[in-house]
Amino acid sequence: MPEKRKRTVMSCTECHRRKQKCDRQYPCRNCIKRGKQNLCHFDAEPKGCQPTPITSNRCGASETSGSANAVHKCPFTKPGSEWACEIQDQIRDFGYSSHSSHNSINLLQNIEHGDQDASLAPRSDSDQKYKELVRQLPTQACMDILIQTFFSDINWQYDLLDAKHFREQLEGWSRISYSDLQASFRILGPKTLVFPALLFQVLAQALLFHSPHDKRISALLTMTGMTFHDLGAEYSVTGAEILTLLGKRDMTITTVQAGLLRASFLKSNGKVVEAWHSLGATIRDAQEIGLHTGQAVCEQSLIPERDKQGISAVGHKIWVVLHVWDVHMAVVLGRPIATDLQIDRFARTIDDHETRRQLFSHWQTETDPPRPFDIILAGYNVAYQYFQEIHQLELNGAKAQDYAIVERIHAAVKKNLELLPSWCYLENPNTMFDQTCGCQWLPAARESLSSLIHLVLLALHRPYIFSVAKSRTEALTAGIAILRAQERLVQQSEPHQCKVFNPVYASFDAIVLIAAIYIAFPNHDSERRAECVQVVETGVHRLGFIGQFNRMAKSAHGVASSLCHRLKQRLDITEIAETVGTNSSSSERISPKSHRDPFNETPLDLSFDAVLPPHPTHDLFYDRVSSTQVPVVDTLDDLLLDYQSMSTTGGWNFEGNFSDTSFWSLMNDVGQLNVPSELHSI
Repeated sequence: MPEKRKRTVMSCTECHRRKQKCDRQYPCRNCIKRGKQNLCHFDAEPKGCQPTPITSNRCGASETSGSANAVHKCPFTKPGSEWACEIQDQIRDFGYSSHSSHNSINLLQNIEHGDQDASLAPRSDSDQKYKELVRQLPTQACMDILIQTFFSDINWQYDLLDAKHFREQLEGWSRISYSDLQASFRILGPKTLVFPALLFQVLAQALLFHSPHDKRISALLTMTGMTFHDLGAEYSVTGAEILTLLGKRDMTITTVQAGLLRASFLKSNGKVVEAWHSLGATIRDAQEIGLHTGQAVCEQSLIPERDKQGISAVGHKIWVVLHVWDVHMAVVLGRPIATDLQIDRFARTIDDHETRRQLFSHWQTETDPPRPFDIILAGYNVAYQYFQEIHQLELNGAKAQDYAIVERIHAAVKKNLELLPSWCYLENPNTMFDQTCGCQWLPAARESLSSLIHLVLLALHRPYIFSVAKSRTEALTAGIAILRAQERLVQQSEPHQCKVFNPVYASFDAIVLIAAIYIAFPNHDSERRAECVQVVETGVHRLGFIGQFNRMAKSAHGVASSLCHRLKQRLDITEIAETVGTNSSSSERISPKSHRDPFNETPLDLSFDAVLPPHPTHDLFYDRVSSTQVPVVDTLDDLLLDYQSMSTTGGWNFEGNFSDTSFWSLMNDVGQLNVPSELHSI
């Protein structure tokens, strides 16, 4: 019996129970191989525990170094381990899984061991999966090229990452040895473990914007026909898998940054619904670590005191971006709002007055070079702050008695535009910083700012375009401004950078609402009709270019093309009727002998009283509105050539999950009325 007890010293309880040899490390390799790390205990003398040499990780024991007689106090030497092993054998008979941390036996073990195993000893298959994922990272040389693209062309859009801090993290990751990676979860801390998730998302974003002709990284494309966009999608998925693998324990700001970049990639790739869900998960992660309070609670104890203010600033910026994203998508997609932000109160969570001023007031300066976050704050202070009220207006049903709120918000936005510094005026801006080193992003950011501010005004007046003439006028003004800004933005970009979906959202909303207004009210604001048709047609062509490379942009182009076709039909009817004298007969006005116009054979008497204004982006992604994509035609001959295919594919009709009383159903009715009678027999 004494000899048997001696052998126990050399084995963990699980190996001893199985009568197997133990390597005396914690957890031992036999337990890791079987997925039994949570059962691996040493219950005899301290010499039976051989923890890893990394301090403050698995073992957490104190050790006095510099002495041959170093004292090691092993926290895994606890009384009652044999009892836990025996009771576990008995409870297993009831069907509890040894892989779950939520059943009764594991609760007992967590009580015994302070819940260390639950957070620090993942299953060996997770450990192996993590190693497989991070090994998909490209070479350091390729990463350096793509990281440069990210910080020069992309990071300014949301200002999520500090380049200096990111490169320090990258340098720390590059120092990890092969043996460290083999030990992974038992060796690497939470901040290190999550960094590859962020790195993959950075590389994925860069691949969307990087030149497809760069031979320096062409070796990354391992299959014929593969593109940088394809590789970017794979990298983004890999980064998301790492976040899922790590779970929700020990989250850091890096976790939130990776999640937000994942949502951005999905949006850029036309997966808007998935992006909205990813954004929601990221918001909850940010709240988990306290970013909504103005403090990165989870990380404050993990960073040097001198760096805490900088981390706090990053946290503030991330929460502002998350809120702006949240309210923007809520209004555009008709989704609920998950965040709340009172910017002045939030700014006051920074105790240091100078730091607070630099972060939240710098955007108003005229003489200091602007920073990307200044553009975001400028947009928030001018217009984005009203997204929540606009969202509530629509939820209330856009009642006539609420129109005073519309007028108040509109006046406030116009007044707030006067607060903008001259370097970001929406019209005739001061371009003195455009060529300044570090401000190469400013011209594009200025156009993006203009698009989003006018999108706020478009969304504000959208619920009333069929009921209030003033809202029609303001919506047309905002829509034209959006399409003009988007045109300038695309002109500033390289062709390969226009293939992502980002330029589509604002353009699509503006095109649909302008067309809807003139289809419903063809005589409204006749002085701007020609301009509206021109910007709509240009916008449709822009969607067509992007649609060559992006499935959802192609769907948007099909819908916009069909609507543009109906718009031109509708305006042609009105213009022809207006050019003919009032004494002419009806038949002469409808079908002049010299130029027969079959589209005028059926007069249109449309009523939009019971029709809700379209929510273009929401309708596209949630109601699956689509239309057969055919070229816009101007003559009967062109229509006759294409009509055979149109009649078999639904022609210009809209398809989707919309109701019979929706705007799209009414447009289908218009299409049926406008088909020339002689074509019905074809």
